[in-house]
Amino acid sequence: MRHLKKTILVFLAVLALAVPNGAWAQADMFDGKPAFAEGTDLGYYVWREGDTWRVRWTTRSAMRRFSGSVAAEGGELKSLKRIDVEERSRVVAPGRAPHVVVGPRGRAHVRGGRAPVVVTEKQDKIEKDGDRRIVFFARTDDDIDGFDFKVDRNVTALRFVLEIEGKPMPQRVEIGRNNQKAEKLPLVVRLN
Repeated sequence: MRHLKKTILVFLAVLALAVPNGAWAQADMFDGKPAFAEGTDLGYYVWREGDTWRVRWTTRSAMRRFSGSVAAEGGELKSLKRIDVEERSRVVAPGRAPHVVVGPRGRAHVRGGRAPVVVTEKQDKIEKDGDRRIVFFARTDDDIDGFDFKVDRNVTALRFVLEIEGKPMPQRVEIGRNNQKAEKLPLVVRLN
């Protein structure tokens, strides 16, 4: 009896390690673009078109912080493309307007002038962390941001960690053309 209990406990421990935390979903649920509109909806929208996966987020009126990651199991993520990445610019040194100088023979020459020195900083970060993970942090206000990516043929699953203001909100994640709500986060998609 004691040996049987020990065997059952070992089996349950192995099973717990094999099934990741999060909601499992089949890849075909993600086919087709969900319906959403810039500035009127709040949340994440995840879908697949052919071999391209798309992740978008939008908010209504208030600035919100969106963050998370997408991780591939068994293969690599390819072709990361950022969508509408916000940039912040600031003037480091003011410019100087050119001025007209009249020479001794009455000829006018334009002299001087200098364009301002401007530093541009990407406000949103969407980048690959190695070959198997994309991480992002973005602030969005009344527009649509996101990214597209592809997976190689060895990827068996994708794990989406999606947070708004630092919290998982599955009720704000919609997938595929049917706008199906996520039940739980992280969202794990089986590809094979």
